[in-house]
Amino acid sequence: MKTRYAIPIFLAAFVVQSAALRYIAIRDVSPNILLCLVIVFAFLYDEPFGACFGVIFGILWDIEFGLYVGVSAVSQMAAALAVMRIKRYLNHELLLPALAAGLAGTALNNVVYWGLYKLTGIPHTLLYILEMQPVLIAYNLLFVMLFHLILRRSVIRHRKDREYKGGFKEAKGFIVK
Repeated sequence: MKTRYAIPIFLAAFVVQSAALRYIAIRDVSPNILLCLVIVFAFLYDEPFGACFGVIFGILWDIEFGLYVGVSAVSQMAAALAVMRIKRYLNHELLLPALAAGLAGTALNNVVYWGLYKLTGIPHTLLYILEMQPVLIAYNLLFVMLFHLILRRSVIRHRKDREYKGGFKEAKGFIVK
């Protein structure tokens, strides 16, 4: 995906995240669609779009809504880097591996986010954070599934596509010379 397409997608997600998602909150927990986009971009694309846009929009989010600048940026970058690391072992076409990457990215993001705020002296305990996780993970996995189903068509080429050029890019690491 080109940067000129990714920037409007992330900007729209930032606006929707900040303006509309508080109205669909369950138990004061709303989905983090910026994180979901970061995870899906890190999972589907070889370029580091997910990590870069996670840092940029994490800083914007912290400037607008956070207590400290950089906490969201670091936690989203950690999630993107973890997803980029584990995506080599997963099939990009299937939904279940994308959901597994979404679960891992969401869990890591939340642990890093809480850990950084704990270092700054926030009084929330781990138990308080853990009781919000089931709703947050369910919400985020729903949006990861939605974004994966929409964006995977632009990434994955099948042999029946007119644009398919052939080749075994994925199998390069398995060929022994």
